[in-house]
Amino acid sequence: MSDLDTWWRDVGNVALLGTARRPVPPLPDLGPAGVHPRAVEGRREEALLDAAALGGAALRAGRRLEHSEPPNAAPDDHRPAAPRRAVQLLELVMTQPPAGAAQRTGLLLHWLRAADDAGCRVPHALLPTLLGLATGSRELRRPTAAVLDERGRWLARLREEWSWVEDAAAGAEARSASRTDGAPDADAWARLPSTDRVAVLAGLRAHDPAAARELVGSTWATDSARDRRAHLEALRIGLGTDDEPLLETALDDRAGTVREVAAELLEALPGSARAARMADRLRPLVRRTGLLGRGLEVLLPDEPDPAGVRDGLGKTPPRRSARGWWLEQICAGAPLEVWAELTGADPSAAVKRLTDAQATDALAGIRRAVLARREPGWATVLLERGWDPALVPLLPRERRERAVLVRVDATSSKPHHAAAVIAAVEAPWSPDFSVALVSRLRAAQLGSAIVVATMPYLVAGLHPAALDPVERWLESTGADQTLTTNLRNLLQFHSFKRSITEAFR
Repeated sequence: MSDLDTWWRDVGNVALLGTARRPVPPLPDLGPAGVHPRAVEGRREEALLDAAALGGAALRAGRRLEHSEPPNAAPDDHRPAAPRRAVQLLELVMTQPPAGAAQRTGLLLHWLRAADDAGCRVPHALLPTLLGLATGSRELRRPTAAVLDERGRWLARLREEWSWVEDAAAGAEARSASRTDGAPDADAWARLPSTDRVAVLAGLRAHDPAAARELVGSTWATDSARDRRAHLEALRIGLGTDDEPLLETALDDRAGTVREVAAELLEALPGSARAARMADRLRPLVRRTGLLGRGLEVLLPDEPDPAGVRDGLGKTPPRRSARGWWLEQICAGAPLEVWAELTGADPSAAVKRLTDAQATDALAGIRRAVLARREPGWATVLLERGWDPALVPLLPRERRERAVLVRVDATSSKPHHAAAVIAAVEAPWSPDFSVALVSRLRAAQLGSAIVVATMPYLVAGLHPAALDPVERWLESTGADQTLTTNLRNLLQFHSFKRSITEAFR
């Protein structure tokens, strides 16, 4: 670290702790800049302000390079610069975000994706500012790397804090190549860095799951446990019955983390051999009771044999009953259809009959199976027992939105609860849902607080059809300045977002 860096850090410490607790450090020797060390005179507060002014100017002016060799010239860009209007909007977002600083990232993401879709790049003059913003926000990194083009990547190599660009760009290129060029050969795959392999698998699974699976198998014996797990995780994309042999192999893996992922993925395949084995374990545990057989009793399983341990009935999580955990695992792995066989009832009736001491563990397993297999009918049945935001996305859109609106009515007096409910509907929202939601939020007693809590979701999901109702709401906010500011920012965000989209057409 240079003397200037050390001095500037000390100035920051004085500003943080106060001049009464720490003296202002003497000014450093800036050499050719014409400022030489001298004792700090006068009031400490004035000296601190002088130091801040000098330090800021010195940092902006730059510093002498430690080596004199200039970098190689930047290669030519391949993409055209973004349209002039789009560039003006980008500059405004970066320097004076129109919907408030909190919404800058959302607008930047929209601009970057629109530019990438249009095959454009960021203009050279704005590269340093954009790279600085993306350095502080991981969410922006990959979209930024996609539109830097050659000169932007060249510039990023000149500063250590921008080193993330190379990895982000390599991942984007690997993913793109896997979609357009197909699978790499076995030797090329074996030489790829771990991070690039995952990107290749993700892109390849979307259109050629078999090729991706063959790549995973080609290096399975020599990959590290961390890589084997990461590769299995990538198989979630396009998961199907053809993946079962590899997952069965992974159940025997020497690493527990790999075995856990394999068992979890097999939960999503109700026709698998493991599902059948779990069904065989479940059948002796479920008994009908009562004269008409309408009652239901679920027993706890005994300690598993080696085959059961292989299927995931092994180590118990902390603070869990071992037998209750094994019951949950069995219910999560067995086909949901087995409940109709065991109870003689449809899902709704079967779930209602689960009332004994083991019901909690059994329902936890059923819930996992429903989530893994994305079963809307069973999700509806479980939601009848109680609100569960994880299940809501499984419902058809119209039913999902209706369920969320009903729940918002019930939680409107608790802004953060209402926000968590709204989060269950992924963006973008339908026109009807957007308009109905604005109406309910406006009717809530805690209008200001509920808008603050739900603002991230309103920004991401609101359909333009709801902007007129928002404007009418804004006109009636009265003296509630917080509500006025947030509604105005919401309108500005969506208006600006629309402007960005139009600028690339």
